[in-house]
Parts: sequence; C-alpha cells; structure tokens
Amino acid sequence: MLNKMKPFIIGIAGGSGSGKTTLANGLKKKLGKRASILSLDNYQRFGQKLPVIDGIKNWDSPLSVNWDKFIKDLRKLKASKSVMITHREQKSLKSPKKVIFLPNKILIIDGYLLFHLKSVREMIDFLIFTSAKDKIRVKRRTKFKNDKYIEKVLLPMHKKYIEPTKMYADLILDTEKLSLTKCVNLVDKSLKVIR
Repeated sequence: MLNKMKPFIIGIAGGSGSGKTTLANGLKKKLGKRASILSLDNYQRFGQKLPVIDGIKNWDSPLSVNWDKFIKDLRKLKASKSVMITHREQKSLKSPKKVIFLPNKILIIDGYLLFHLKSVREMIDFLIFTSAKDKIRVKRRTKFKNDKYIEKVLLPMHKKYIEPTKMYADLILDTEKLSLTKCVNLVDKSLKVIR
C-alpha cells in the first residue's frame, strides 16, 4: 500500500516532446483527487543570468533550474507541508503568479532534468523516463520551436544531460510505440507491485 503518512512521489523525466506532461496528466486523470502534478518548469531561473551558447540563452542547462528552491520545496512536500511556487502558463511561460501548492497522497513531478541530481532522485519513490527519438520529439515540441535553438542548444543538452539519466529509471516508456493509455496502464501495473 502507498504510505499514508507522506506523499508517494512519481517522477517523470525525459527530453522535450517525449510526453512527460501528457503522461503526468494521464496519471492524474486515473488517480483522481488523491494526486497532484508539480512541474520542474516552475523552478526555471527567469530574470537571472543563464548560460549562453552561440549567443543563445540556454534554458536546457542544469544551471537554468533553481535547484535549491526545488529541493527545499520537495522536502516540505514529503513532510506533507504546503509550499509557495511561481506558476507560469506553460505554452509561453509568461504571466507568472505565486500560488500555494498543497501536499497530496500522490505527487507527480515532471521535468526534463528531474533525474539530474542524486539528492532529488533519492526523494522520488518511482522514476519514469519517457523516451522518443530526436526527430519525433522535435516534431512534437509545442513551445519555442526555433530551429537554431533546437540545433545548437536543445539537442546537445539532451544528449549531455538528459539521455544519460535514463539509467536511473524504474520504468522506461517508449512513447513513440506506446499510446498514452498503454503508458498509464504500464505505470499502474508497476506501482501495484509496490503498493
């Protein structure tokens, strides 16, 4: 059974366009009110100096994430305490607003660099990696569809920082071959083993 004393945390990592958010929403729909979704995108270092590659701001570097704030919030949520996050509209990442995020029985976290730090991985109870080829992921990408950014930043950063973290996953889902329903069912089947 899931631990009733503290949230059970499901982490979903993978490259841009690999289906992380779609899977998170699918799991939330299946799990209902007992589950909440937290996005690593809410911890982007907006308004601060970012690494630059060929004159382009690098939003896909680990340095673009406010890890200190994320880790602090994750610890609080694991202790069933609420946190204050800066929520942004996902398509443009504009219109930031401060919102209170409440703990829940199940916490689903999605983020491209979610498995980058060992300290974060150790706080996640079940790690999922959504996998798809570069061509498919780029085609699916819904925001910042800039060819130069994709070639100079997105794909190199994926190869360097994201793809290697696949090795830490408890479950790898090939989202090219599997439908959302099949992915959700595979996660559900895997979780039943440890519930």
